[in-house]
Amino acid sequence: MLTIQKFAKLAGTTRRTLIFYDEKGLFKPKQVAENGYRYYAYDQLYELTFILELRHLGLSIAAIQQLSNDRQTNSLDTDLKAVLTKIDAQIDNLSILKTTLQTRFDQVTPTESVTKNQPFITTTPATQFCRSRQSVACTEAEVAEIYTDFYAQLGKLKLVNQQDSGFLTQLPQSDANGYPTASFCILKAIDARTDTGDLPLLQKPAGQYVAIDTTNDMKNICISLQILAEYIQKKQLKISDQLWQMNLNEQFTSKGASDLVRLQYQLQ
Repeated sequence: MLTIQKFAKLAGTTRRTLIFYDEKGLFKPKQVAENGYRYYAYDQLYELTFILELRHLGLSIAAIQQLSNDRQTNSLDTDLKAVLTKIDAQIDNLSILKTTLQTRFDQVTPTESVTKNQPFITTTPATQFCRSRQSVACTEAEVAEIYTDFYAQLGKLKLVNQQDSGFLTQLPQSDANGYPTASFCILKAIDARTDTGDLPLLQKPAGQYVAIDTTNDMKNICISLQILAEYIQKKQLKISDQLWQMNLNEQFTSKGASDLVRLQYQLQ
């Protein structure tokens, strides 16, 4: 006969675990002395090892007790299939988390400083985006609703992968007066690994863009659009009708956008 301490060591478990299993009626000692000391037989090692592995697989004490009562392999298979389903779901979730973090750390961190309200010309590569439905009322409530629906479909974890995000607005000629009511859609950059479901895709063309950085509020955006319009006219530039409003960081503060944004028009 073995003391509880020696039996626990032999089985690779703890004294506390053996006491707990005894109290729950799952695994009892071979003998309990008058002084309350528990003693175990060598043959009990094999039953305990099986119980410990079932616990390791995720079966509850109640399920193991039922299996011990039934002594049926079919019952064990049923419970273990449920465990396998749970493990598969956990693996899928971990895979999504891993992909999100890999995508985040694959992104190139911008090194240029931000100077507000100073127009400049930049060259950008082609970028594939997933887009939301088009807005109608352009109200704060509608922005919140579109944002919620969009990321519910795309996956909220995409918010932290550091891929580009922003808005595409139909706003010819950098018209500041038309901005408050201009139709828009929300954008999120994607790659070949991204499952976009039924969400539509669009591509931001590679090429030169005239741009300006500003604070994300209606007043400052309209001021920057006016400055941009004057710069375009002065330089006699030809631009597309689409305004790309890109977030400059991942922390959104208002209307689904970062505190600083970059306004861009592709040069024609």
